[in-house]
Amino acid sequence: MSRKPKNIDEPFSPEQLERLETKGDKDVQLQRQKEGIFQRNRAKRDAKDLASEVKWKRRAGITLVVLVLVLLLMWIMTWLLTTIGDLVITVDSGAAKKGITISQNADGSDSTTKLSADMVKDVTNITYDWLPATLDLEADGSHNGRNYLAYTFYLTNNGKETLNYKSMLQSVKAAKDADEAIRIMIYKNGEPMVFAKENRGLTTTDGSPEPYEQIFKKEIPENYTPPTPEEIEAAAGQPQNKEPVNHTDEEIVIQPFVDPQTVFDTEEEGLEPGNTDKYTIVMWIEGEDPECLDVIRDGYVKLMWFFNIADEEL
Repeated sequence: MSRKPKNIDEPFSPEQLERLETKGDKDVQLQRQKEGIFQRNRAKRDAKDLASEVKWKRRAGITLVVLVLVLLLMWIMTWLLTTIGDLVITVDSGAAKKGITISQNADGSDSTTKLSADMVKDVTNITYDWLPATLDLEADGSHNGRNYLAYTFYLTNNGKETLNYKSMLQSVKAAKDADEAIRIMIYKNGEPMVFAKENRGLTTTDGSPEPYEQIFKKEIPENYTPPTPEEIEAAAGQPQNKEPVNHTDEEIVIQPFVDPQTVFDTEEEGLEPGNTDKYTIVMWIEGEDPECLDVIRDGYVKLMWFFNIADEEL
């Protein structure tokens, strides 16, 4: 015979209440365990995501810094190559240790191992005959003209032994092939030499190389008085003087570059202690050169002049 169900209002016995509480506690504990495991897993995921985000930000920051430094370095290099000057002169460490110095002043009061000439802007082609005859006598340091660079400096042996030194001038940077039509005149202790790049593939009707223009030494005016710095600056701002300068019958044979980048590479012998060699460099774009074409307009040339001891490598 089946037992009759209890009335729902009948109270629980102590045993039944204990069983229900125990069951409830287990359900609560199980639920808490599930929630704890979920929270721990979520915390682990959050920590991993946070670490990954921090690592990504760190890498992105480092990459950004590197890019900025690279761009800054490129900008500095471009600035150095295009605006610091058309000419830099250096004495290497070996020559400096033996007493070789260079100076803008004849008395050597500013002796150093590196000099830089002022840049010439808005240059157009001129010709040798228009250049002053007195460029080696005008001034020390930069004394540029309307369309040419002119720079005078002094190399002195301050050591205790007679030295042979090497002198090398290089065209280290040229835009729009501007160096194809330049002329570089070097005065050493008053004697001029002129250098030019060989004309590319240009020949005469008989197949021989296209010759350079013929030039002659110029006459120094009697009772010449050097101009003041103010007069030099004012003349550089005036229209180009195209009046030919009187010259002598002594020809200056134009020398070709040693190679496309090296203007000359010579050895100077027997500079005794206390003695000085005076140098003046003049650079211009020669209008008589066949390579003087419109394509070189707005180009520029940067030169570097190196001095070292003859038996040592640069």
